[in-house]
Amino acid sequence: MKSGDKVSIPAPLLHGKVFLKLRSNIVLDGDVDLAEREARAFFSSVERSDVEKAVKEGVPEAVASLHVRRGDCVGFIASGCRLSADGCARMLNFTQEVWLLDQEDCAAAGDALWINRQPRGFPVCVLPFMACGEILSQAKGHPASASDVSDLCSFLSGDEAAGRRLKAPSTGGTSTQHVHALHKYKAKFFPRLIRSFLVEYLDRLPKRKDGTAALLDPFVGSGTALVEASLLGMESAGVDIDLLSCEIARAKLAAMTADPLMVDEAWNLVSDTIRKGSAPKSSYVFPSAIVKKFERWDALEERDGYERDITAWSAAVSSIKDEGMRKLFGICLSDALTRKFVIRMMGTGVGRFALEIAKTSLDRLMSSNMEAASRSVRCAKAVIEAYGIKPAKSEVRHGTAVSLPFDDETFSVILTSPPYLPASSGREDYLVGKAISNVALGLMTDEEISKAEESAVGSMKWLEKDAPGLPPSVMDLHDWLAADPLREIKAQPTLAYYVSLRKALAENFRVLLPGGFAIYVIGKESVFYKFSTREVLYRVDCDRIFHDMAVSCGFEIEEKVDVELDKKNKNARPRSLDSYYESVFVLRKPV
Repeated sequence: MKSGDKVSIPAPLLHGKVFLKLRSNIVLDGDVDLAEREARAFFSSVERSDVEKAVKEGVPEAVASLHVRRGDCVGFIASGCRLSADGCARMLNFTQEVWLLDQEDCAAAGDALWINRQPRGFPVCVLPFMACGEILSQAKGHPASASDVSDLCSFLSGDEAAGRRLKAPSTGGTSTQHVHALHKYKAKFFPRLIRSFLVEYLDRLPKRKDGTAALLDPFVGSGTALVEASLLGMESAGVDIDLLSCEIARAKLAAMTADPLMVDEAWNLVSDTIRKGSAPKSSYVFPSAIVKKFERWDALEERDGYERDITAWSAAVSSIKDEGMRKLFGICLSDALTRKFVIRMMGTGVGRFALEIAKTSLDRLMSSNMEAASRSVRCAKAVIEAYGIKPAKSEVRHGTAVSLPFDDETFSVILTSPPYLPASSGREDYLVGKAISNVALGLMTDEEISKAEESAVGSMKWLEKDAPGLPPSVMDLHDWLAADPLREIKAQPTLAYYVSLRKALAENFRVLLPGGFAIYVIGKESVFYKFSTREVLYRVDCDRIFHDMAVSCGFEIEEKVDVELDKKNKNARPRSLDSYYESVFVLRKPV
């Protein structure tokens, strides 16, 4: 060590009891189980607590019942921590407040914007990074700044004046904070769920030659995993066959460190361009499948009006000189189009879809989105500055998960969620649903979208003929579908889905470092119902099939956790009101 070099002194670990108050927007009992699982990863002793127990352990009565979730369990009394106060702030994702109940821990906690002390300096409230982002994103006052983190911590600690200044929600609120909310995306990750699994395995990840760890998401979607990896200081990469998904992920990553003033300048420029109504050089035309809908409705004038609106907004966004801002506002336009023109696959397996057009005008949707983008950028900047985060670099590549553009043994961890089995059954087609935006942003033509569908995992158009190495249960499913006149069309695409998923698993195994982990979120099961009733005809144990395929590719099964989702509505589950589960598989590549 050279003379004058600074010595990094590790923060002291907590050694006394703490109260981990759960986020008030946790509804399902299954989410409480996940929160307890996370707490047990960092504390040797974890006991569920109601408000009365928290008060007995030393939490001030005035705040023990403040901003809590409904239900008997409002948090955990924990001890034997292997984190410091700073570590709790960065690693805990289901926890809304960490109350330090030991005076020595309180004294050692130091001072930060995310720490609040009671009038006598004891106990201390620590505001975790994830909860801060979730709540601050919903604050209705002025645009967020780093100092608002201090107000938020004070508000959660019982300071009503701070709450009035901040205008933050007292209960509930989003679990999709700051840049994660930039674009509507079907079946996106829940940030705190995937971040929770990631932080638990951080210390066990193998390192590259340079001593760092790296993450890959081979089905990058809207980029949630990359954003969270970057916020944890881990380099990452993502791959997706859909160019719009790639653009959304890149925009979110760039938005974390974007200059809010540049965002506002671009916002004003686009708004002025629309108000002036200058004639654009090119004209937008709907994809052919959408055009046919308007022709069938005999609504050509309505179609022409929408095309003029999209043309104007596309031209306005294109007028932004800065490439980063142009891409960000392009995503604002894509989101507005996604909300205006809602496409839902019908589930017949022949590519039929319903097109619903929202009453809200495109102008209003875009105005709202541009304002939201400005707030999201400021919120991300506020929490990043307040917690001293240095986002790590990340890249997004256009490609396919079945043939990854990376060398062998490149990544420490894979965190991803492939298209679920219903996609291959014709209930969804991600590229059809994004066609309007892909064309509007000049990313893909009609022909290119159709061609990409032929090689997209889960597409009805990818028809594999050979199916080596698949579990017998897959072939049983294929044979059952093939024997049903109504579902015969789905048999070959379903087989192709599992062939491609197995290829993706083999590619994952190849690019992982020895000892690396692959964390997969998949649908636990898929159920085929009788069309006229809710009678179950065939139940597919997707988790068992995935388990068998992962093992056949060389993976060891570290653990599997079933997660209940709050999707009991007719849109999410058209023919079932049953509980709906995802399975989180943690796979490990042997050393």
